[in-house]
Amino acid sequence: MADSVELLLEPASDLQLLEDWAALEAAGLPNQSRHQSFSNAPHITLAAAARIDDRYDDDLADAAAGPAVDLVTAGFLVFPTRRRFVLARQVVAHTELTALHRRVWFALDGVPEAVPTTVRGAWTPHITLGHGLTAEQLATALDVLRGRPPARLTAGIVRRWDAGGKRLILLGGGTAVLSAGSGPQ
Repeated sequence: MADSVELLLEPASDLQLLEDWAALEAAGLPNQSRHQSFSNAPHITLAAAARIDDRYDDDLADAAAGPAVDLVTAGFLVFPTRRRFVLARQVVAHTELTALHRRVWFALDGVPEAVPTTVRGAWTPHITLGHGLTAEQLATALDVLRGRPPARLTAGIVRRWDAGGKRLILLGGGTAVLSAGSGPQ
């Protein structure tokens, strides 16, 4: 499992994605609400690597500093896995978001074993709605969510997920007033 740096949604925006999860759950479909980890929340992964330890936290906090970021979704993305699919909402990669992504990777300069789909030039910003859907479930999920319009969202707080230690470290950004290394949250 990889460590990651994630952009969280502000509470009102979070609710919009939780409604997507609830619609899929009501239809009996795999969705992120079934993921029972304390770390589970709608987010955009900005970076992932085999190990992102606390030596990067100060630089990541500097990269995260700034106001909340306005976002808009643009439809749905499907990522194939071995035998199933992942369904996500695509997030438009506009200037503010790509600048944040660039600052995060500048802070992570030299991090070994980066996840290739999160690096500059290969990153597709998205918010996962569900994992492990069969082709039939995917078709049903798209039908369930078809009437839900693109969402205008606000995001700002950046966190680091330490997969090995099962810890979340809030780094700041948006409306947060946090210091790097503020410990498990």
